Amino acid sequence: MAAPAEKPIGTIARAAEIGQILVRHGAKNLAGALGLGPYPDAAIDPRELRPAAAVALLRDIGPVGIKLGQLLATRGDLFSEHWIAAFATLHDQVSPVAFTQIEPVLASSWGEDWRNDFARFDEQPLASASIAQTYSAALRDGTEVIVKVRRPGTAARMEADVRLLLRLAAIAEARSPEIARYRPAEFLRTFGRNLAWEMDLAAEARACERIGGYLQTIGVKTPAIHWELTGLRVNVQERLYGTPASSLAARAGEPRVAGFARRYANAVLRMIILNGEFHGDPHPGNVFLIGEQDVGFIDFGSVGTLTKARREEIVSLVLAIGAEETGEVADILLGWAGNPKVDRDALATDLDQLIGEFRGTVLSGIEFSAIFSRVFDLLREYQLVLPPDLAILLRTLLTAEGFVRALAPDYNIAAETRPIMMELFAERFSVRGARSGLKTFRRQLLALSALLPDMLTHARAIAKSGHLPVQLDPASVERLAATRHQGQSIKGPVAAGFIVSAALLADQSWWLAGASLALAALVVLRKW
Repeated sequence: MAAPAEKPIGTIARAAEIGQILVRHGAKNLAGALGLGPYPDAAIDPRELRPAAAVALLRDIGPVGIKLGQLLATRGDLFSEHWIAAFATLHDQVSPVAFTQIEPVLASSWGEDWRNDFARFDEQPLASASIAQTYSAALRDGTEVIVKVRRPGTAARMEADVRLLLRLAAIAEARSPEIARYRPAEFLRTFGRNLAWEMDLAAEARACERIGGYLQTIGVKTPAIHWELTGLRVNVQERLYGTPASSLAARAGEPRVAGFARRYANAVLRMIILNGEFHGDPHPGNVFLIGEQDVGFIDFGSVGTLTKARREEIVSLVLAIGAEETGEVADILLGWAGNPKVDRDALATDLDQLIGEFRGTVLSGIEFSAIFSRVFDLLREYQLVLPPDLAILLRTLLTAEGFVRALAPDYNIAAETRPIMMELFAERFSVRGARSGLKTFRRQLLALSALLPDMLTHARAIAKSGHLPVQLDPASVERLAATRHQGQSIKGPVAAGFIVSAALLADQSWWLAGASLALAALVVLRKW
């Protein structure tokens, strides 16, 4: 018996259902403002919902609502503490569906005689979440495995909900400049991509192998994948035996447990900083103590990835904070937020005060959670929104620190990060890194050489005509006007521009080069 294809769910039908849910939870005005009911006279007020009511609403929406709430629980840059605490109560644990609904998925994936591949298959699930259920089984050769099966109908419902949420976000952005500032559509697109990843159980298996290959080099275990039985809706992996980390709280502080916690944290930090791809949800339920102090990770359904550019930005941020270059810290945060119009000098001053609070404090006395809390307060004050791809990184760091501190109270994640960062710097400035930099420089020179004929043609035309065409960027003029209005001198940048022009024109026309230098001198000497 083949599993029936999942029927797509219409957006209009699902919109009607969610509209009813909003009204049922007392969010009638919000439903109307989002186009799910009569348009209200009042503007959208995102403060209309109370945290408890919002959590109940997300729970009623279903799996997508629950997963969205879990992600929002990491967004301290968007929500205050009492909101974060409310979102954190959403757990991705649901009642299991009967095995009679799961078996058609197995038959569709493996064939009607699928039981011939197993010596044992326990039909009672070990765990049940919104996307998949897991089962214990043994292959014909006696190998103990875990079978993860996607719940039937899950993909269609989640895809419909994500489509609808994106449409609602677009409506909300169009109707409310206040909401548009927080870029909900961009956030939901990232959320949708991550959700699609989680629904592809073969993608999870590939991530387990990729990240597991790195973790193996530092002595951390991950399950082996049985690819002959793994696909889009089912994956089969080795069963790791050990003590679940979730059961170790009563033994906090014991040398063996504390050592395990440190190895766990070291693995998380190295995945993030050195590998660039990391387990996105390393909570105690996904971690095992194996043997004396060995660490094992399971469930790679949520994975975080840092591009090389993003890792470079994070390194620059760490260096700027260490050197107390608050202006550079402000520039990085503003760049992440899309360079909105804010008082940069005031932001830099507030950042200096924030960094000053931790100045002189030994690393063992600093908690990442405390730093993040203060930074998030500042981001909300200036209405700066972090890129969506950083949300999973923050969730991973805060999860790791909270878990490790519970088992090893004297542990400090900031202190342990330092030697790993040194390894990254060593790699960054190594011979191999220098060669990579030279290759990049060579590519840029080759690209520039392709443009040289056109540049020389333009320079020759300028020399013959005696005229220098100038094109002004309106945005740049606006920034210069604003700078002058603030009483800050713009003589330096303008004079530097004329000097650079003189250098470029020197080979073509001494007259034009001299004129540019004269203009530079005039700018410097003039009082303005």
